[in-house]
Amino acid sequence: MTGTPPPLDGSGAGPLVYKFGGSSLADADRIAHVAKLIAAAPSPPVVVVSAVAGVTDRLAELVLARTRGESAASGPLAAGLSSLRERHRTLARSLAAGSDADPLLERVDAIFDAVLSDLDGLDAGRGTGLDAGRGTGLDGGAGADRIRALGEDLSVELVVHALHRLGREARAVDARTVVRTDGAFGSARPNVDAIAEAAESWLRPVVAHGEIAVMQGFVGADAQGRTTTLGRGGSDYTAALVGAALDARAVHIWTDVDGVLSGDPRAVEAPRTLERLGFQEAVELAHFGARVLHPGAAKYAVSRGVPVRIRSTFAPERAGTLVLDDRWGPPEIAAVAFKPGVALIQVRSHPSALPYGFLARVFGVLARHELPVDLVATSHTSTAFTLDADADVSGAARELGHFADVTVRTGLATVTVVGHGLLEEPGIGARVFQVVNRNRVHLVSQASNVSLSFVVDEDSAPELVRRLHRTLIGARPAEVTT
Repeated sequence: MTGTPPPLDGSGAGPLVYKFGGSSLADADRIAHVAKLIAAAPSPPVVVVSAVAGVTDRLAELVLARTRGESAASGPLAAGLSSLRERHRTLARSLAAGSDADPLLERVDAIFDAVLSDLDGLDAGRGTGLDAGRGTGLDGGAGADRIRALGEDLSVELVVHALHRLGREARAVDARTVVRTDGAFGSARPNVDAIAEAAESWLRPVVAHGEIAVMQGFVGADAQGRTTTLGRGGSDYTAALVGAALDARAVHIWTDVDGVLSGDPRAVEAPRTLERLGFQEAVELAHFGARVLHPGAAKYAVSRGVPVRIRSTFAPERAGTLVLDDRWGPPEIAAVAFKPGVALIQVRSHPSALPYGFLARVFGVLARHELPVDLVATSHTSTAFTLDADADVSGAARELGHFADVTVRTGLATVTVVGHGLLEEPGIGARVFQVVNRNRVHLVSQASNVSLSFVVDEDSAPELVRRLHRTLIGARPAEVTT
């Protein structure tokens, strides 16, 4: 697409929405630094915060420990809770001074007391809605979501206090009053209409009054008021939902990198920060290895006219990466990503099988076993697809074996070239294949105008990424600053 590029942020009439992840909130110095970034915003933003680094994972482990019968009063479970409590009390004391710390410490203690109360009710689902027989991972039930959300509850208190210390008017807004969802605990689906109405009631008046609204990411509530969570990457999704509801100027995702990079730093020595990306490119990069942005968040916000900017908490003078609805300029390759830990499933129809409906049967089996597929290649009588190597495919393979021969290969990786106009510019594909032809390729997939993917041996993937980046993208240009 050609034309005049848009300004730094969008033209929405609403506030900026800032989201800070756990790495930005890892210790008291970082929390204080985040508060200064928020205070420096051109107008009071809505702020979405994650749990302090490592806390969500630790709380999930404690839920699992409780479902195994461990007591919250003694043993490893009690020790884990005590350690988390002391970590947050230490953060509170570092952020506050003298007697000023007492109210914040009381709020921290109250939150942990709520954890203990909920854990006491977890036995056989008593009082929490958690079925002890299936209370595992991130999808245990209402009680488990209540516990996992407490990391974000704590972060809100810490950030609000840090803003007050700077003399800024800030108010905690409980995400449960805004982010209304269904009851699918652990991966709740948002009710967009209800969120739009709630944001008008609970968030817009705060910023209209000149205050900074600070709310939890990842956390919501169902129609009965029970705590729900949005799954991994849910804080990005919260920011996108709120940004769209408020017609935000932009959603800024603050993280520990300068923006979306042109190559994975694990493989590429000097990747450059991309100034702009179309949201389809951002989604592809997020899905195939660049974990800077939740793919659903980019798609949701940008498709509703709210641009998303990825910025570094530690280099705020840099503009980062702006994710837009579309891109300006000629077709080009923007980035190379790779995703290790991939399995390739090859399914070949039995000669006696019906000559029609083969793909429908295959994907019906995958749907029943809830196996998400990444890449697909098909012919009349066979198909091959990739999924995460740690997925349990045994049940699906047995069912597929009733009408097809099934082969499972592991030790693979996906390497994806991402750009825009890849199907429009003659010769782009040829340039890519000239680099890839030295590798053993198990599958090739190009289902869109923005990406071209290859499945290769995992041990060869980093070197392939380096060669693709060196040949197709080149060295890092000067950084863009605000």
